Amino acid sequence: MKAGRETDEFVFEVEHIGLDMTFYHPKERNLRLSDLVIDAFETERENADIFIHNASDTAYSTEELLSWFLLQSGTSLADQLPKSALEKGEGHVFVTFPIRFEKGTFHMLTEDGPQDLSALKLMSKITIHKRSAFKAG
Repeated sequence: MKAGRETDEFVFEVEHIGLDMTFYHPKERNLRLSDLVIDAFETERENADIFIHNASDTAYSTEELLSWFLLQSGTSLADQLPKSALEKGEGHVFVTFPIRFEKGTFHMLTEDGPQDLSALKLMSKITIHKRSAFKAG
């Protein structure tokens, strides 16, 4: 089970559709990612290990980084979604998760080598399933 992906009422499926990042670098958000990172994300969006945790040197995918964010913030996807989407009880909603990082937390490979992330907008499509319907299907 992935962190924050289920509640008593709902099960959420996540599809990552885009990234927008800012770095602790003079170019900030205009710093281009390395071709390796771009290719990895385009090939395997959910599971490409493109975020490196500085303290452990562990690579994280978008899936793992979203779980990290939910654990760090003590929230679930339900807390991040518009109330109207949950009231509807099923369907799709597009969400951008704004994640801020202290210097030295995560880095990515860029055209100027490894650079620490300052902020990340993780753009995702969330599919909401009622738990009872999800188990039956």
